[in-house]
Amino acid sequence: MESKPLLDVVTVRDDSDDGSIDHAHVAPSRAIRRRTKCVAFACVTLLLSAFVFLMAHDAVRSESLGRTNSVAWFKTMLSGAPSTDVEAGGDGNASTAQGKGAALGQSRVLTPTKALTRQMVLVEETRNVPMKDRSVVEVTRSYDGRRVRVPTFLEKWATAPFWEDNAYLNVHESPNSETGKLFVSGHATDMGKYANVWLASATHWGLPARITGHGTTWNNWEDKTMGLRTDLEHMSGNPVVVVSDTGDVFFSCGQDELLKRFEDSGADMLVSGETQLYPEVMSYYEFRDDIDWMDKHNNMGEIGRVAEGEPFRGGIPGDPRAFRWPNAGLMMGRKDALLKYFDYLEDSFVETENLSGERRFRSTCKPFQHTDAQAKEERMNDGFYDDQLCLASYAMSRIADRDPKFKIDLDGSILHSPGAMDMRLMRRDEKTGRVYNAETGKSPCAWHFNTANAKTHLSMAVEKFPNYFVSENVGNEILGREFEPALGAVPTPPPKSKKKSSKKSKKRSHVVVVDDDDDDPFDFDLNLA
Repeated sequence: MESKPLLDVVTVRDDSDDGSIDHAHVAPSRAIRRRTKCVAFACVTLLLSAFVFLMAHDAVRSESLGRTNSVAWFKTMLSGAPSTDVEAGGDGNASTAQGKGAALGQSRVLTPTKALTRQMVLVEETRNVPMKDRSVVEVTRSYDGRRVRVPTFLEKWATAPFWEDNAYLNVHESPNSETGKLFVSGHATDMGKYANVWLASATHWGLPARITGHGTTWNNWEDKTMGLRTDLEHMSGNPVVVVSDTGDVFFSCGQDELLKRFEDSGADMLVSGETQLYPEVMSYYEFRDDIDWMDKHNNMGEIGRVAEGEPFRGGIPGDPRAFRWPNAGLMMGRKDALLKYFDYLEDSFVETENLSGERRFRSTCKPFQHTDAQAKEERMNDGFYDDQLCLASYAMSRIADRDPKFKIDLDGSILHSPGAMDMRLMRRDEKTGRVYNAETGKSPCAWHFNTANAKTHLSMAVEKFPNYFVSENVGNEILGREFEPALGAVPTPPPKSKKKSSKKSKKRSHVVVVDDDDDDPFDFDLNLA
């Protein structure tokens, strides 16, 4: 199985019994004077060796951040300058205070996924503060007269509530991303809570990841779409980008396999398919000729096949491709193709009225072949912006044009949105080791469990297929089992207990996961027992 992690997360096991960090003990000078020169020389050599070991140990961690960050790390170690990691002021938002630099040798335990999120690096030019060298435009909103400043490339999104509190959509990227052949991109207001497992899966398969919006407040689906546009604007060249939700997606291919399948598909933009059209624009069902053409054209043959497919659930009896409707939670394409998608969205915008609540984006997409008047009359999703509505409109337009470069993945050859599938249909092929959907016989490169019980499905997939979607250690974290903690730098070591420890007490040798009773089942507290 192809598994090439981008990061090496160093683990540590504390064998002491007081929760403190061991420090080198220097003998008093009076004792040294009593010793021979030979012994004194040996002590100095031992101290220097310990220092070199600590430097080398932390240097290994710094190398996993990339060479640029390795230099920054070295300067921090020598100067004690403020740290800029994700959890200590590196989210790229003006309101976040910077943390203190970590002293050499200090540490604390972190969950495996939180250790990964701490490695994410802010793309400096996307910092959420006003910058003089940015191209911005000032827009006066028609409905309340308020003036807001937005990036020039997001001028038509100026009525989004996001711009009332922010100057920019920040982007964080995986270390060593510059070596990536493609990227996975997602949006999360707190990557430690809402993208930690997604990031762990991408890392497990060697996929460079980019996350937008960390440290901001969620408003509605336009935040995610604007985040993608911002991310694309800050990518060089014309890479392939996999765009997905971050709370319900697992990856299962490396870069080479993903790229090969995408190129074999012949598409410039590929969208995962689901069994239901949402929102349900009734006129789309009338495009029967176009849908028949799509069913034939989008058949990707043997790409991703590991077994013969079994009959589909629901749909037309005997239909071999029931996942025919586009899902905005998982898609991919070349950068330039995704930018053309944005051009279509903005051209299809219609201003909506009588929205409930003041903080609402005032534009939505017209359904395909709808006039402005028809769109306002139908008020799909009560007039609110919906990325699903926009994507479906775009998909229908390209299908009606008989465009061979746009494809919906009808059977999960590459991207799959099976929703609340029966987990018994997820099986492993004994010959290849690949996990596949028995309905299709295909083993996709990305699984999108687009259902309200997504976290349950993610946990079940991890338990059924250990060390496949995520590493075994991360899987243990997800399932609430004992796992190896990661080493993370902090300003100060944990305080020593005032109570004297018993001589008969056993040394600590494992980590117990404690439920912290919050609303995130993937976020655990650690108790060293």
